[in-house]
Amino acid sequence: MHLAHHGTDTWAGTADPALVRRARTAVSQVVAATATPAQLDDLALRAAEQSDTSGAWYPPSLTHGLAGSALLHLYAARAGLGEPETAYTHIREAVLSTQIEPLEHHGLFAGTSGLALALTDVARDEPRFGPSLDRLNEQLAEQILAAPPHRIERSVSDLDYDLVTGAAGTLAHLGAVPDPSPQVAEAVAVLVDHLVWLAGPAETDGTPHRWLITPAHYPPVGDYHFRYPHGYLNLGLSHGAPGVAAALAAAWEAGHRRPGQREAVAHLTRWIRDRAGTDEYGPVWGDGVPVDEHGHEAATGRGHDRIAWCYGTVGVAGALLTVAEATADEELRTAAVAAFDGALARAGHLRPLSPTLCHGLAGLVMLTLEFAPHSTAARDRLPALVGELLDDHDAARPLGFADLEDPDVPVDDPGLLTGATGVALTLLAALGEQRPLWFRVFLAR
Repeated sequence: MHLAHHGTDTWAGTADPALVRRARTAVSQVVAATATPAQLDDLALRAAEQSDTSGAWYPPSLTHGLAGSALLHLYAARAGLGEPETAYTHIREAVLSTQIEPLEHHGLFAGTSGLALALTDVARDEPRFGPSLDRLNEQLAEQILAAPPHRIERSVSDLDYDLVTGAAGTLAHLGAVPDPSPQVAEAVAVLVDHLVWLAGPAETDGTPHRWLITPAHYPPVGDYHFRYPHGYLNLGLSHGAPGVAAALAAAWEAGHRRPGQREAVAHLTRWIRDRAGTDEYGPVWGDGVPVDEHGHEAATGRGHDRIAWCYGTVGVAGALLTVAEATADEELRTAAVAAFDGALARAGHLRPLSPTLCHGLAGLVMLTLEFAPHSTAARDRLPALVGELLDDHDAARPLGFADLEDPDVPVDDPGLLTGATGVALTLLAALGEQRPLWFRVFLAR
């Protein structure tokens, strides 16, 4: 794998006048409904009453808090659909809330690095937030250095390494800090070294790879114990090896280069590509690879494609494109585009149920925007996908867009990950003229 810098190609958004009008109307409803922290508190309470699985509202959180809503109002103001001061109010309240309930974890989606990423974007428009951002990045570095990730085979959780809560997500933000202080650079090195260790050869019997998750460390949700009685290797972009590969490659591109990093990126990328099944549309990645009682990887067959950012082929293809862009690997870029094009064709039969980012249509639109500079199929399909997303808009609902955990349970979630804020940000990205910084949250770059 050739590792060198490669720039981002021209952004390809949506220019159709009718779609633009509809999108601006839909975004304006979300902006008006989330203008104040008090409105968001009421909406979060409503969502919690509608569903016991919606993410808990936490003001400094990027994905379920004011840090995320600050980004919505920031990008809305840039598009002429709001006031920048609203974004500043939200990010100020997000930071102030940590004085009452301190951020105790570095994670990207609900921890210090997520708040810092949002503040980074706000500070681009309002430099007065610069000193607060510097302090927050130093605080983040201190958190990492005070409690570096543990290195114990067969005691690994996805919370340790993934994009959502683990080292990969934090690295996605901290590795992109320009002119890092010595402490920040040291913290980045700790994160990179941990992920390089994770990708290294396992030394414990019955352990095919160090990122093996054993039953004792499964998340307390879903049917993991039934599907993976002896352990598994996560294949999702959100919680698996694809996010690790993307974060390591993006850190390399940013100039953070550690021993073994190049080999780790190459090894993870090969492993991911070798774990694809195939159907008539091309490569298919399932949720994970089970291991048997002896620790050997078990065949999974073709698997079901979720058509989602979090798990499935479009997310894995997005991770491979991040690696390809960060490392100027033309063959990998071609393979990533081919996989995404196939998933787009497959998506015609497997439309996501929800309109949201994590596991819904907005996630597919976001990834289509990411691939549009490289893929004719993505460029051609983008207007129709934006139109489908707008078809989910219901002006009678508080936010216009509701998360659909199942068809009969609409949840008026105001969050970024599984709610209307993320849908509105995606629509603004489709209307915009450049790649948004917040894509880093989902693609590590």
